Amino acid sequence: MVVKHDAPSSNLYANPNADDIDRNHPTAERDGAFIPETDATGYRIREEPYGTKRPIRVVLMGAGASTLNFLKKAEEQMQNLKITVYEKNHDVGGTWLENRYPGCACDIPSVNYQFSWKIKLWTHFYSYSPEIWRYLKGIYDENDFIGKFIKLQHQVEHAAWDSEKGVWKFKVKDLKTGEVFDDEAEFFINAGGVLNNFKFPDIPGLHDFKGKLMHSAAYEEGYPLEGKRVAVIGAGSSGVQIVANISKTASHVFHWIRSPIWITAGFGQMWAGKDGANFAYTPEQLKYLEDHPQKYLEYRKQVENELNQRFKFIIKGSEEARVARDFSYKQMEQHLKSDPRLVDKIIPKNFNPGCRRPTPAPGYLDALVAPNATIFTDAIGHVTEKGFVDHEGKEHECEVIICATGFDTSWRPRFPLLNGDGVDLRKFWEKEVVSYLSIGIPTYPNHFTFCGPYGPLGHGSFMPLIERWTQYMFDVIGKAQEENIKSFTPRLDLSRQFRQHADLFLQRTAWTSACRSWFKQGKTDGQAAVYPGSRLHFLHLLERPRYEDFVMEYWDENRFAFMGNGFDTRESDGRDITHYLGILGGEGRDVQPEYGEELVNQLAGWAVGL
Repeated sequence: MVVKHDAPSSNLYANPNADDIDRNHPTAERDGAFIPETDATGYRIREEPYGTKRPIRVVLMGAGASTLNFLKKAEEQMQNLKITVYEKNHDVGGTWLENRYPGCACDIPSVNYQFSWKIKLWTHFYSYSPEIWRYLKGIYDENDFIGKFIKLQHQVEHAAWDSEKGVWKFKVKDLKTGEVFDDEAEFFINAGGVLNNFKFPDIPGLHDFKGKLMHSAAYEEGYPLEGKRVAVIGAGSSGVQIVANISKTASHVFHWIRSPIWITAGFGQMWAGKDGANFAYTPEQLKYLEDHPQKYLEYRKQVENELNQRFKFIIKGSEEARVARDFSYKQMEQHLKSDPRLVDKIIPKNFNPGCRRPTPAPGYLDALVAPNATIFTDAIGHVTEKGFVDHEGKEHECEVIICATGFDTSWRPRFPLLNGDGVDLRKFWEKEVVSYLSIGIPTYPNHFTFCGPYGPLGHGSFMPLIERWTQYMFDVIGKAQEENIKSFTPRLDLSRQFRQHADLFLQRTAWTSACRSWFKQGKTDGQAAVYPGSRLHFLHLLERPRYEDFVMEYWDENRFAFMGNGFDTRESDGRDITHYLGILGGEGRDVQPEYGEELVNQLAGWAVGL
């Protein structure tokens, strides 16, 4: 049967040889000769399938754990993404490269301080800095990430958003040659970490000291302390680990505890050694974990389960907070041997455990009451060439001073970072910080941070959080590639609403109590820029971007230009074109199956004579 067509009234589609249709001859209209290239406005179909990823360039600052996860997953998931990483140090590894002071260890059980995609057997319950660095360095090396993406000993010195071109423009210094050169990228990601800019204390005469002066974040690894008189300034996480470690070998330890602190068991205590101590796994334990991967997973899940439960004791007035406080008081009093001065000066009276991030430092409290220790609870007077003068004017000689005095925790970058209006972030955050869900900065387009202000700073292992931040960034960058979006800028009004919610909620927590914490820029009354909820709460929030919270600029006038030529990239790139029915094969790989004749011969009606 032949279907007859009436000739259209429009000359555009008129066919002078209508009978050619009957004879199946080529005709101009039905074979595309009259398809318009543009509409009346000049709009033109983009001749590419939906899902095409336009090339985008990303610059990351810092080559620690966050960048490592980003690079690994980018190679697996992303297309047409060009990446450059600028790292100021001579090697990768971030904080685990820099921090090598005595006793430096992670405050998270090792089995949960690793990527979900790279599981290893660890030597200790709390791993020490060199082992963590070797883990990270090994992954960098086995994937040749340094050769592919990273410029070591390069430091970003200036970054400014170009609103017209839709790129970040950088000035980068080669620290080996001193050369400063220009670069640019559509996205700029700060993976430099929260604690990366250490500072010496402002103590008169400190740099006149003729002995060995070191900062915990720039420690001369292997420097001998045996038999020496050592002064340790600072009682934060680094200071307590150092004092606990050197107490048995130094001839004398001078140490300052200026503010009351809770010295409590660290994270994952159900599985730790006696009294929360670190321990080395036995060969039998390691063999068991190696031979039983599902049991290793179960072990990791149980430790993680405990980490996630600890958020409850951060809440003021909770039963968990009361139990933690009572337990910690008894433990501290016992280890301090009921020394009336230290019990009175050190054990907090007006805030709960958790106000500062717990640090595992077994032996620290015992070191404070050891015969070779002198503990000060008042400010140091000044430093001399041979030692220091205490608050009473008495001079003490020492051979080594270790400043465990932390970092610049103001959140402000150490270089100019300008948005499209020329506002420097250092000025924007001069009095207070406002972030967007810890990952973005309002009014700063195409800029992300791994754990910026109001991030989950005291919530357990960073590794699952790093993986979630990374996927969030990929979602945004992928949308920019597919839909030809110029920029994503977190809205200032919504960022302020987020902060309003956070600031009110945080009044419920120990983090806003009157302790001195880097969560609050080293102040007792500083802005507590911590995430207002549990880890599970945070992971849920960042499951997918809330694009309604962004101002989005598009390169195309027609926002649906990304729909392209009517086809999907899946139809030509080798992926399964019936994936929505399920994936065939044991590996579950999304590839087009190679179909044989077996089912045709069994089920085709014509093949079985139907």
